[in-house]
Amino acid sequence: MRQNTNIVVMGGGSWGAALAHQLRQNKDLKCQILVRSAQTAADLARGHIRQLPAITDLPGFTVTDEAACLGKADVIYLVLPVSAHADSLAQIQAYAGAGTAVVLCAKGLVSDAHKGGLFLPEYAASLLKGRPVAVLTGPSFADEVLSDLPTALLAASRSTDLTAEIAVHFSASSLRLYQGTDIIGAALGGAVKNVIAIAAGICTGQGLGDNARAGLITRGLAETMRLAEHLGADSRTISGLAGMGDLVLSCSGPHSRNMAFGLALGRGEAVPPSLAEGRFSAATLRARAEHESIELPICFAVDDIVNRHADIHARITALLSRQAGQE
Repeated sequence: MRQNTNIVVMGGGSWGAALAHQLRQNKDLKCQILVRSAQTAADLARGHIRQLPAITDLPGFTVTDEAACLGKADVIYLVLPVSAHADSLAQIQAYAGAGTAVVLCAKGLVSDAHKGGLFLPEYAASLLKGRPVAVLTGPSFADEVLSDLPTALLAASRSTDLTAEIAVHFSASSLRLYQGTDIIGAALGGAVKNVIAIAAGICTGQGLGDNARAGLITRGLAETMRLAEHLGADSRTISGLAGMGDLVLSCSGPHSRNMAFGLALGRGEAVPPSLAEGRFSAATLRARAEHESIELPICFAVDDIVNRHADIHARITALLSRQAGQE
């Protein structure tokens, strides 16, 4: 790794701040956060993260709202919601050098007229003109990373040089970085678990018990594996941090926003707007699976409930009435 490597983290939310906090532990890096809001920049400069007000003892971050900083970046960590990726990738193309690598840190799909939905590496490849790309994913809550609690993540890219460099970036941090080459499997695992976690929340909110939730998580993992294998991903990726690891964490309780979304639905409560992004994940995942002619019963049931106004009890009954096949 180059000394004084310039890192730009695009996104000043809780996960962007968490990654920047870990990156700045490496004194060979110059790390700054690029944000869109002057207020967010001011908050981060004094160590305040709006989404996590209980965390109060952080030193201030190096922050800018000038996109021209991308021109000096050696590596860019893109840590913005999926809905912001079109504009963000256009900014990267406009300002960053041709060889500047991009690390995708969000989880989800982008709507696509042809395939229904594109996983983030697929979408990025269509816009970044051959630029090196990686995915950083795995079971992780931002508040725990900001508190320097141990966390294991996967860096996946077709470039083993890039994943090795990412691992070095975090070598002084509390993150343990594993490396892989299955970039589609890594992105797919993180996207599908969002929807399965909503289902786990609905299951818990309906009072169906721990046995039912365990069965749902297991069959959700099978759905993830089915789609991954169809798209040429490695099943070992889905049984690792990016698949099973992230799924187990996201289905463990309301610390997970997607499970909290499902819990509210299952209990018949109003869903806070901050949780409602799971609706989009369910719709785009279903669209992609139907394009590929892959059946995902749990994911389709979630889409029926959150986007098509299906009755929760009736939809659960229909799922449970399906004939159980060979495992």
